[in-house]
Amino acid sequence: MGLLNYVTATSLDEDYAHVSQQRRAAGATPSRARRPGTLGLVVLAVFGVLVATAAVQTSRGAAESATSRQSLVNQVNARKAQLATARERLTALNAEVGALEDSDLDATTAGRAARARLDRLGVITGAAATTGPGIRVVVDDAPGADEDKEMVLDQDLQRLVNSLWAIGAEAVAINGQRVTSLTAIREGGDAITVNFRSLKRPYTVSAIGNEKKMAAELLDTEGGRTFLTLRASYGLRFDVKNEDSMKLPAAPPITLLHAHQRERLK
Repeated sequence: MGLLNYVTATSLDEDYAHVSQQRRAAGATPSRARRPGTLGLVVLAVFGVLVATAAVQTSRGAAESATSRQSLVNQVNARKAQLATARERLTALNAEVGALEDSDLDATTAGRAARARLDRLGVITGAAATTGPGIRVVVDDAPGADEDKEMVLDQDLQRLVNSLWAIGAEAVAINGQRVTSLTAIREGGDAITVNFRSLKRPYTVSAIGNEKKMAAELLDTEGGRTFLTLRASYGLRFDVKNEDSMKLPAAPPITLLHAHQRERLK
């Protein structure tokens, strides 16, 4: 056997034998597994107490959390009930105020004249619901539309509504949303918004006015010609129908913070 192989094979054996001889000479006995002493038992006892305390605190915390949650739920339900009661009271008061206004206005000739003027202004401004004959225009994207030119855009609806005003419409609504001088028709994400409400296709534009001439006159306006071109070129929907009677809702109330009277041109 070579020297390197001999050293590698026997070096550890000799070391173990030397240590064993020294232990026997010193009278050492083979080591046995020691039993946990007093300190070990104390450590185990403390650890057990900590585990038990954590479990009790967790249980109490869960119970307190459930109690707090139920308390919040009860408070929310109570506030909802109070809000519903306040809304009912507000509705009743508004009805009472309206009845008193009607009674006062109908009592005199001047009041009746003012009442008629208010009703007219309510229709013009969109503050009041109105009913009457007119036309209903339905527009929609082309089937399978995937490009802007095949879709109804906010600017297309703007042109259509402006054209309806131009031919004498007294009131206009889009998908039940009343259009006023303060209404914005614009795109919001993938939808067109009117009065900050997202509309779904198809778009139904209702206009109260002289139904006998509005349909024909609409085709000669910018909005009418735009949709005729879109229908012929890209397949967009554009249907116009006369209606003997339609009811348009009032516009959502808007609070004006600043307003001034426009000066008349001389």
